[in-house]
Amino acid sequence: MKRIFAIMALMISACKGPSYAAQAPDFKIAKVLNAPVTSVKGLKDLKGKVVFLDFWATWCAPCVASLPHINRLHEALKGEPVVFIAVTDESTDTITAFLTTHEIKSWVGIDQKESSFKAYRVNGRPDGYLIGKDGTLLARIFPASLEEKEVRDAIAGNFKPKPVEWEDTKAPAVKPETVKTIFEIKISSGSGKWRMSSSQTKLEMQGVPFLNSIARIWDVEDNQVILDTKPVDSLNLTLKTPPDGIEKGREVLKTAIQSVFNIRVMPEPAETNVFVLTLSTSQGAPRPKPGAPEAGEMGLMAYGGGDLVGTAEMPRIARALWSSLDRPVVDETGLKGTYEFDLKWKYGDLTEADRVLAGQGLILVPARRTIEFLRVTPAK
Repeated sequence: MKRIFAIMALMISACKGPSYAAQAPDFKIAKVLNAPVTSVKGLKDLKGKVVFLDFWATWCAPCVASLPHINRLHEALKGEPVVFIAVTDESTDTITAFLTTHEIKSWVGIDQKESSFKAYRVNGRPDGYLIGKDGTLLARIFPASLEEKEVRDAIAGNFKPKPVEWEDTKAPAVKPETVKTIFEIKISSGSGKWRMSSSQTKLEMQGVPFLNSIARIWDVEDNQVILDTKPVDSLNLTLKTPPDGIEKGREVLKTAIQSVFNIRVMPEPAETNVFVLTLSTSQGAPRPKPGAPEAGEMGLMAYGGGDLVGTAEMPRIARALWSSLDRPVVDETGLKGTYEFDLKWKYGDLTEADRVLAGQGLILVPARRTIEFLRVTPAK
């Protein structure tokens, strides 16, 4: 039986239930790059082709991380009646600059008027929608989870549509001074493919394994979580907050998770093997490139699996390296401010990682340090 938990402080009344769409919502994209067309005036322009809409942004790390996967699908399906469109609401200048360092084989839609974002009710990124050759909305699919077989089935007309559930955005008018939604949290045991998206007002997870869910909610690395109990295999959850309230909402969510599953999530410091990230003392050694302050607001665009792309402060860089090296990395460089990186190496190859980091004047030194882990236990 699914466990379901919901919190709403001062709920808006008389909201309609979920709605389902058989026909894909129509949309327009005023400017298209990297394509044989310069704009999309509607689904009629794409008739006879399977379409995958990939809603993304340069500042969205999971979005950037999924680009190579979509590139591989693009190559595997070359010559087939299928169009991949990476849709963003950022400026042409931002995207043009991004394309100088990142390969995107999809069409790149610049939708600053957000016609497509509104049509598909996009609240967080990444988000993706598969559309049939006849304009049928086949499924909502996390871009990194899209499979070649699913696209080929859609081309052949054999893809069984999966109803897309949206919350109805229309609700009866209410007086804002008397009714105000503070937080909304929904939690249930997981189902479906692993999918996660976030924005300033919303966090969504679907089918995320329990350990990974705890790591994402508490904002730690997966291998910092120690499970003494696992009440469910995976989680579905939705967190909605007021604008810029996602961090406060996350604290409420932590309390809700522990209450629903009758668990305690407690910090547990422990001395363990780590890599210390430090600076080379060799004469004339290079140094990381300082990042512009405004670029630092974008944070890291891709990390983990042998990638480190974006601008961040050194403690965040150390944590990104942790994701790629499967061992805690502690920043002891003493560097302040933000730094810009665009590094790649073979995942799991420490020798190559050392060589790439040495090009920035950085060294990984094995050591012992106290790291704070999270232990998940049954509540007493």
